[in-house]
Formats: sequence, C-alpha cells, structure tokens
Amino acid sequence: MGINRRRFIKYGCLASVGAAVGCFWGPALTFAAAARVPWRNKAMLNDTAKCIGCLSCVVACKKANKLSSPYEYSPETNAKTWTTVKLKKLGKDRVFKVKLQCMHCTTPSCVNICPTGAARKTEGGIVIIDQNICVGCKNCVVACPFHIPGFSEETGTVRKCEFCRGRLEEGFIPACAEACPAGAIQYGDREELLAQAAKRAGELIDLGFNRAQVYGVNQLDGLKVLYILPELPENLGLPPSPRPANEDSILKWAMGILAAGFVAAAPLREIFRERDEGKPVKSASVPGEEVKSHDI
Repeated sequence: MGINRRRFIKYGCLASVGAAVGCFWGPALTFAAAARVPWRNKAMLNDTAKCIGCLSCVVACKKANKLSSPYEYSPETNAKTWTTVKLKKLGKDRVFKVKLQCMHCTTPSCVNICPTGAARKTEGGIVIIDQNICVGCKNCVVACPFHIPGFSEETGTVRKCEFCRGRLEEGFIPACAEACPAGAIQYGDREELLAQAAKRAGELIDLGFNRAQVYGVNQLDGLKVLYILPELPENLGLPPSPRPANEDSILKWAMGILAAGFVAAAPLREIFRERDEGKPVKSASVPGEEVKSHDI
C-alpha cells in the first residue's frame, strides 16, 4: 500500500514540526531540571593525603544537621554521627585519616533493600531515608557495603548523611566541605573533580605513593562522594569492589523472617500434635516443681 503525494507532504511537515519541537523542548527541559536541582551533577572530593584529622568536618556536620553532642567523637558513623574521620595506620610511621559518610551511590543498596520505600534517591542523586516512612527494620544498616547508616533508639528509625540537602536548597555547599581548613574536602562539578583527582593521584605517585588512585568513579555505578587515596582502598577501610544488594536480597530477608516464624511456632506444633495423638499436654510449671529440659 502506498501513499499519495498530498499525504506524503502532510506527514513530512508533521515530522518536521515534531522534530523542531523536540529540539527546542529537549534542551529546555534539561535546562529547567538543572535549574531546579543545581546539585544534580555535583560531587564531593576527599583528598585523604591532605586530611589533617582536625575533625572540623565532623563538628560542622553535627551542627548543620542539629545532631546531639557535636564535639563527641565516634570512629564509626551512626544515627548521631553522620560523618567521621578514621585513623588508619600502615607500617610503623604512616597514618592516614579517612573521612567517611554516606557515599550517595548511583546504585544504592539501601534503596534496593528497603521494604517501605523510605530509602530513596532524590532527583539530584542524593540518597535519603524518609523519617516519616522508615520503620527501623535495619535492612539498610546491614546491606550498606560501607557500613554507614545507623539506627536511632530515640526515633526508632535509621539515619544518615543527606549530603546537606537543606543547605544545597538554600544555595550553600555541604557543611563539611565549607569547614575543612586544609582544603581536603572539595565540592563542585563531578567531571571537573574527577579530572582534578586524576592529576592529584599522578602527583602522589611521583612522590612515592605508588598505589595512589581515584576511588568512586565506577564503584556501584559511580559515587557522589569521591576519594583521592594514597593507598589501596582495602588498606584504608574502603571496599575495592562493593556489590549492591538487590531484589534477591529482599527475597532472602523474607525467607529469613519466614524461617524465624517457623522456629517460633515449633512449640505450638508439638502441643497440637500431642493433642491430636491423644497424649496429655504438660501443664506449666509451678513454684517448687522440678523443671526438666527436653528437645523440641
């Protein structure tokens, strides 16, 4: 079946108009999204070789996020400490300071494993845990390959770094980057930071740090928190090839809960079995009676 000349011209004009509209609205929509979420392509770069371990970033983080005990140090991140600096000693005289916080992964395990949807990625790539939805199941605590989220006994929820999303919305940079006196924490365009990091890693290699490298480029499809490492990641407490939790993990959690239910119900099954077989059921022990152990 063919089409006549008039229809050909008509469809050709429609196609041209559609292409023109697409060319106009495509960049316009992209520009609008970038204007609405200016931190979409932003990242943070931690230069481990520059960190002096002053903990200014830790204090600034706690104050900015209204966390308790701003001057209390914890070597691990938790519900009250969203960023920290760990000391890693290598050999006799080499001590590195490694800043840790949520990495805001492109493929975050906490989001994949969360049963309620409380853990989610925002439009700008920041990973948050919605405190109004979180039920405190701790799945994300276990699943995170960086061991970052922490459960709060006070709120009954899991809490962690949110990349200072509130400050970004007001036009500021993350508090930790602003507070660093040594310039070890930088915030900016991710591609520019990666280029800068590659150059810096080369300088460290020239200085004798033969294992220097950039971390976070490809891990979990890319991290919003990048590192310049003078040593191998595993020597500094970072997994070299972290694996994301996925839907299979959710199935494993469900099977684990189901198995726990069967274990808890085992005594009841024995009681009903004895009743079905016409056997007497043992009564509860009373004070003074000898209680004997038995297998379930």
